[in-house]
Amino acid sequence: MNTRIQVEHTVTEMVTGIDLVREQIRIAAGEPISVCQADVQPRGHAFEVRVNAEDASRRFLPTPGTITRYREPSGPGVRVDSGVEDGSTIPDIYDPMIAKLIVWDVDRESARRRMIRALDEYVIEGPITLIPFHRWLFTQDEFIAGGAFHELMAEMSATATPVPGMHGPNATEPTDEATIERSFLAEVDGRRLAVRLSYAASEAPAGGSGGQPAPKTKRARGASVTQASGDSVVSPMQGTVFKVLVTAGQTVSAGEVVCIVEAMKMENEVAAHRDGVIHTVAVAEGDPVTADQLIVSLTPTP
Repeated sequence: MNTRIQVEHTVTEMVTGIDLVREQIRIAAGEPISVCQADVQPRGHAFEVRVNAEDASRRFLPTPGTITRYREPSGPGVRVDSGVEDGSTIPDIYDPMIAKLIVWDVDRESARRRMIRALDEYVIEGPITLIPFHRWLFTQDEFIAGGAFHELMAEMSATATPVPGMHGPNATEPTDEATIERSFLAEVDGRRLAVRLSYAASEAPAGGSGGQPAPKTKRARGASVTQASGDSVVSPMQGTVFKVLVTAGQTVSAGEVVCIVEAMKMENEVAAHRDGVIHTVAVAEGDPVTADQLIVSLTPTP
């Protein structure tokens, strides 16, 4: 028996009007439950989504960081359970859930439309979240028809299949051409912000990235994901080095795991992007790392 309260207890609360946490507290205090089974009359339909600090376009990797702007949706039938605000930091050592968004309406379709409206109103700036992913999911024909996406989600998680439109309504579908991401520091209204710009490989500007982490190449749809560019393999996220699997002088093949980075209770494999010989191992087990920090450098295979 799992005796703890479930994350999704809010769905039950929305369709029954019963505060389950309050009832648990009453029981713990030696008081009787305030309702009986005959009082439980479900009505309507409720959805809950977990608003996690994760990037669905990168195999749902955790994205810890500081929330620079936060605004929750509101209105009839909309509930948000959260504990964050502007300036809150999502650390890399805990579960990546920022909040839970729950909606209720008279039937499933009405609740689905209400959830889309609430997701559109939700503003979280700073870490990448699952809001765009949920927005995409709730518009899919199979979901609208009442189906599930277990196989598709497993495939996306295992193969890094990007979600269409994951970065907004004006985003374009991935192409066969690799893209280059470069990081800059910008100042807006007196605040310094880290900015990442994506370019087609043929259009990327020359030069460095203003002292920021080295550029990284994103592979096209369907390719195995690795955070690397040129001779460098870098961490895809902020976290802690759990295990280093290579040593200097070791020969590795493209796709071979060189390091495991632990973040938000998940172990994330970092793989070599090409064949080569390990020239430098820049981290050790237990080291904290930031996104785009060098893990190992490679030299061509003799």
